[in-house]
Amino acid sequence: MSEKTLKVGSFTVWLWVILLVIILNIVQLPLVFLGNGTVAVRLLWSVVYLVGFAAVITLGLWVYHRVHPVKYQRLVAKDWWLMVRGYVFVIVAQILLGLLNNLFYHQTSTANNQAIASFMNQGPWTLVLLSLTAVLASPVIEEVTFRGLLVDGCFPANMFWIPIVVSGVAFSIVHMSSNPISWLIYAVMGGTFAYVYKRTGKLQSPIILHGFNNLIAVGAMLLSLH
Repeated sequence: MSEKTLKVGSFTVWLWVILLVIILNIVQLPLVFLGNGTVAVRLLWSVVYLVGFAAVITLGLWVYHRVHPVKYQRLVAKDWWLMVRGYVFVIVAQILLGLLNNLFYHQTSTANNQAIASFMNQGPWTLVLLSLTAVLASPVIEEVTFRGLLVDGCFPANMFWIPIVVSGVAFSIVHMSSNPISWLIYAVMGGTFAYVYKRTGKLQSPIILHGFNNLIAVGAMLLSLH
């Protein structure tokens, strides 16, 4: 018997989006305990942290395939070209909005990036685990949630710009923005990922784009750590 699919736009799908956001925040709590304790304690919290991410990704993909039960489609040249253009747009927007953020609010980095850098400074355990999940795990579950489920599961397929805008707004809300310009940085980023997803129809496209963006951001943070 085939698994029952979830109805697009149903309350259940919206509830899953909210639940996954809550769980995603919970599984990151072990980072708080990685800065102190014995090696055995840190190892235990590291396992809890990684298992938590694996569990929430598995859960998210299971729900996504109940909303979007289609077979895997490989990326083609036009998909990759769209991803490149999307990334360039995100970088240009980040640079311009970053300059405005510095001019009006005297911030050289967003509050979210400052929090990540602060965790990285706690020690090598936190630095390694946070770097790995920021590049390899967070993009997967965030794209499943904010693009796969929110865009495809909460809005009909014939809608284009409304789910993109909602996705960008929701993505920004969970990224600890401390002022309107910082909030707009993440809204533009999330909206761009949603646009790429809508155009390609393939979830791996925003996952790869998001992961590459985080890779560059984490690399820059590592270079700036003292």
